Amino acid sequence: MTRPLLTCLLLTATAAAAQDRFEIQVYDSEVAKQGEPGLELHLNYVAKGTETVSPDGELPSRHVLHLTLEPHLGVFGWGELGGYLQGALRPDGSFDYAGAKLRFKAKWPEKLLGAVGLALNVELSRVPAAYEQNRWGSELRPIIDARLGVLYASINPILSTDLAGPQAGHPQFEPAAKLSLFALPALSFGAEYYAGLGPVDSPLPVVQQDHHLFGVLDFAGATFDLNLGVGRGFGAGEGWVAKAILGVHPHD
Repeated sequence: MTRPLLTCLLLTATAAAAQDRFEIQVYDSEVAKQGEPGLELHLNYVAKGTETVSPDGELPSRHVLHLTLEPHLGVFGWGELGGYLQGALRPDGSFDYAGAKLRFKAKWPEKLLGAVGLALNVELSRVPAAYEQNRWGSELRPIIDARLGVLYASINPILSTDLAGPQAGHPQFEPAAKLSLFALPALSFGAEYYAGLGPVDSPLPVVQQDHHLFGVLDFAGATFDLNLGVGRGFGAGEGWVAKAILGVHPHD
């Protein structure tokens, strides 16, 4: 196999395993109260990412600021309906529309053993080919979390499935997890982990897998929440990334 062909195959496989660049977040099992609205703004900046257009036509990510506006509304007392409007500010100053998503999150009414929360988030997305080769996609995100004293942990074993393109119909495993320690009732710090391991029926070799580890700080106030993080990619992951999530919600 010639070197150019091998390089092309590696780049294609890496793109298939890539994490969502517009929403770098580990979900908890909570939902908004019935009729309660909320709004989140996601920002992340890729300091060292890809520098050339991929073989699939996806634009490079280096020095790109990704922005996502996410409104949501609590429904039924146990569910949450939300959407995403995505954009990207490119290094040359131009701004791209980068797709939209719809999601529904449902939680188990009671915490198991008084501490373990369960929820399921389902998404449908349509993203321009310049940012996602397949354009149409879906995500199934089970959520398991627990708060034990000052410790909080959450696991999201995500299955992401392309609805078009060469990987259509092949669920890809993209696990995410969080572990944090509360220094104050409203302030915690910890780590978040994200991975793209490729199709469940044909996992990628380790060198082609996408892994990111973030150090994060969280503040939960009466009317707003803030998540700040800095992370680094390993394997096929993108260099250094800085992220922020600002959530606004009304008083209880």
